[in-house]
Amino acid sequence: MSRPGPAQIGHFDPDTIRRGAIACLPLLPSTIIFGAVLGVLASQRGLSLGELLFMSLTVFAGSAQFVSVDLWRETIPAATIIIATAVINMRYILIGASLRPVFRGRPLWVKICGMHMVADENWAVTMTQTNLANPGFLLGGGIFLGVVWATGNIAGYLLGGGIPDPEVYALDFAFTAVFAALTIGMWKGKVDLLPWVAAAIGSIIGHYTLPGTWSILAGAGAGVVTAALTWRPDMDDDSLEAEFAVEGRDAYGAPEGTVNTGDTGNRATLSPEAGK
Repeated sequence: MSRPGPAQIGHFDPDTIRRGAIACLPLLPSTIIFGAVLGVLASQRGLSLGELLFMSLTVFAGSAQFVSVDLWRETIPAATIIIATAVINMRYILIGASLRPVFRGRPLWVKICGMHMVADENWAVTMTQTNLANPGFLLGGGIFLGVVWATGNIAGYLLGGGIPDPEVYALDFAFTAVFAALTIGMWKGKVDLLPWVAAAIGSIIGHYTLPGTWSILAGAGAGVVTAALTWRPDMDDDSLEAEFAVEGRDAYGAPEGTVNTGDTGNRATLSPEAGK
């Protein structure tokens, strides 16, 4: 009688997808409110509900969508919107790099599907997991957030269409208020001080010297350049991957090549021979 082979996890295991969605439940209130604000702004900018939902499905990046909607005017060149949203979404390069243990050895289609549904929130939840994560957990959280986000979009859009003058309710300030609130969670300590100051100065100078909304790119460029010039190797020593590498684990709580099955006395090992 042959012994059973090691336990293996599929690319998008249904149970893992469910756990990923449940883990993001606490994010429901903030996500739906944030999505509703975008719906109100989209309505006031003249987008149709179909265009808004198509954007949420294909872009799925709240900050980039806010920028796109805020710049949605006939006098703004499309190139400006594309460049501005591209700069904002450059953070996904680093997010993708941090998810390398999740997608290691997976087919390209799995990486594409999984990364498309990555938002800041479900990425952060995934990175806190103590067990070895798989793309299903990330996908489950992304699907949940996507549905909630779209629901907020619809509610906000319908609400915005019934408000004749958004300035009366300060809805025209919503974009600025949302991003001012987001900066609180983005602050990582004094290491961010110089890049933030440079970005602020660059934006102010750009506002008075450049046409249209190019001040956004001026500020972003100044911040990125300053961060690159002031970066030191020791700044990354407290990263999750570096911290767990010292303990012989990956960023998801299990040694590389193993799967924590939930039973502390039964940890399966994945080897190149598995499944042959």
